[in-house]
Amino acid sequence: MPPNRDWDGAEAAMRTWLRRTREGQHMQYEAAKHFRRAHYIIAVPVVVITTIVGTATFANITNTVPAATKVWFGSLTLLAAALAALQLHFRYLERAEKHKNLGAQYGKIRREIESVLALTAQSRGDAKETLERIRSELDRVSGDGDAVSRRIYNKTLKTLAARDQAKRNRPDSLPAA
Repeated sequence: MPPNRDWDGAEAAMRTWLRRTREGQHMQYEAAKHFRRAHYIIAVPVVVITTIVGTATFANITNTVPAATKVWFGSLTLLAAALAALQLHFRYLERAEKHKNLGAQYGKIRREIESVLALTAQSRGDAKETLERIRSELDRVSGDGDAVSRRIYNKTLKTLAARDQAKRNRPDSLPAA
């Protein structure tokens, strides 16, 4: 069977994979943004609180301080320690970087699929080899990642659907990313 006939059925699989890689790419980037924000939500208060406590401790070396103030600063110290422990435990920045890298990998696969689909069936080469190579890459990337939350999943699908709708309403626009 000539290579171009093999592509008749393979093209449907490629288009499905193109949609999935687009969704995967955007979901991973959204997850990365989520975890980066979570990191800063905890990191900034830790820095602020430890700075306040450190400054207050230095100032208190020379002054007599009421017991209530000591309790307040002691509580702030405990809060800073708890936030720092949470930051270490949840590893938000590490998780953000992992999701960002997975998004980039999905983007690479997506561009590869788009490149194959842009060619004529005769110039694409062997359909079976191409499908196997891309399927293998998709399996590797999907096996490397953590699951994306249902909230991020739904938000991403909604965003992509809105972009697609906007593109349909403006046919002269650039392709949706």
